[in-house]
Amino acid sequence: MSVRANYMRVDELIALLDRERHEALDVRDPIAIALAAERYATLTSALSDIGRTETVDLYKPLLSVSQAAKILGYNAKDVRRLLGQGKLSGKKVNNQWRIPLKAVL
Repeated sequence: MSVRANYMRVDELIALLDRERHEALDVRDPIAIALAAERYATLTSALSDIGRTETVDLYKPLLSVSQAAKILGYNAKDVRRLLGQGKLSGKKVNNQWRIPLKAVL
C-alpha cells in the first residue's frame, strides 16, 4: 500500500488496510494473509485513540520499533538497522526510536 497524501481520515486509512486484507485473502497466499492481518491489527490499535472521522497527519502518530516491525514484516533488529542506515525515517525520543506512520505505509 502506498499513501501519497500527508493527511488522511482515519476511516479512509482503515478502509485501505481492510482492502489490503481482502486482496491477500483473494490471492490465498498464507504469508500475505498473515502480514496483512498483522498490519491491520497493529495500525488499528495504534489509531484507536483517534476518532474514525478525524483527519490525521501521517507524520504525527509515532510508532515504536516493535510496531513498525510488525507492520513492515521485519523483526525489531532489522528495523533498528534500517533506521541507523537512514533507509527508514525516524527519530530518537528519550533514547528510543519513533517512526512516523507515513514511513511504514
